[in-house]
Amino acid sequence: MQRVTVQGGWVDFRDPEDVPERLRRRVTLLASQAPSVTSHIGDDGSNVTAEDMEFLLAFNDAVAICLVQGWAWDQPISIEGLQDLPGRVYDEIVKYCQSLVPRLLPSFAVDVDPKAPTES
Repeated sequence: MQRVTVQGGWVDFRDPEDVPERLRRRVTLLASQAPSVTSHIGDDGSNVTAEDMEFLLAFNDAVAICLVQGWAWDQPISIEGLQDLPGRVYDEIVKYCQSLVPRLLPSFAVDVDPKAPTES
């Protein structure tokens, strides 16, 4: 766990490997949709539709709820509580979480363990 100071308070973040599967599953399902939803968005952010923005915000919210374990505000750690934070605090939380997403998602790589009972 890591405590990070943000404008107006603090946030305790879980290690991505410690996120309960119940929380991680929503992020995994959203991440599986990302290529088809966002494939038309340009590198410069052009061509973003309202649906794209809705998807990206939902993904950011789900990731934040997975990783935030505690915070300095009274509201519960939930999508609604997250969205009730000041915009600058929300932005700081999302920015911190972005680098942790690869560690949060499960790996579906083939096990190359020579003792594995099946062949790859």
